[in-house]
Amino acid sequence: MAEIDIDGLSEAELVALSDRIAERLRILHQRRTSAALRSLKIGSRVMFEGPGGTLISGIITRHNRKTVTVHTDNDRRWNVSPELIMVTDDDVSALVEREMPFLKVSDEDYKAWVTANVLPFVKK
Repeated sequence: MAEIDIDGLSEAELVALSDRIAERLRILHQRRTSAALRSLKIGSRVMFEGPGGTLISGIITRHNRKTVTVHTDNDRRWNVSPELIMVTDDDVSALVEREMPFLKVSDEDYKAWVTANVLPFVKK
């Protein structure tokens, strides 16, 4: 990465640089959110980390512009950033069977498909 010498920049140039950096970060975040939204389907069973680190599970009932609405097992509704959503094993298994019906899904095939198609969208 090229190093930028900011010591010689004026205050106005630093503010302009800061604005450009903030805009670029906003665009990158928007792209990640859009990609994550496209990977989540209404009716999918998902999990996310709630307050205090507890795992909350439920079903996606709606796509919003920046979030998804999850109807939880304890009959609550949460608007959650798609980047925080984790797909459950049952939903992944159903997706693999739907997308690759020609395969008798072995553990190796399953892990390879999950690695390529699910893990890039799951929070680490």
